[in-house]
Amino acid sequence: MAVMKQLLAVQTAISQAEGFIQDGNIVLLKLRALMMSIYPRASEKLAVTLLVSALVLAFLPSKYIMLMVFLEAFTRYSPPRRASTERWMRRLREWWFSIPAAPVVLERENDDRKRK
Repeated sequence: MAVMKQLLAVQTAISQAEGFIQDGNIVLLKLRALMMSIYPRASEKLAVTLLVSALVLAFLPSKYIMLMVFLEAFTRYSPPRRASTERWMRRLREWWFSIPAAPVVLERENDDRKRK
């Protein structure tokens, strides 16, 4: 009986590892698509976000940045901010899922019957 439990535990761990690897591959493919500007609207949003964060890092002192990060982390799900946090997370999730992991190219099949 203990051997069966161990085998099930190993099988579960292997399937979880496969899931993590697949998720990691999807993230890498989406980041590749963003960096190569395969989807221009999503790439532009990412570029603007990176530019704004670079400007914040360049011009704000680090103690203020740490204070903002601390306040954001500990007040994110407080009652006054819960609705806006959930709305922003939903928008971010929709944006992320709108980016295909691999570019889709539709090609027509060559129909040899029409040529004859």
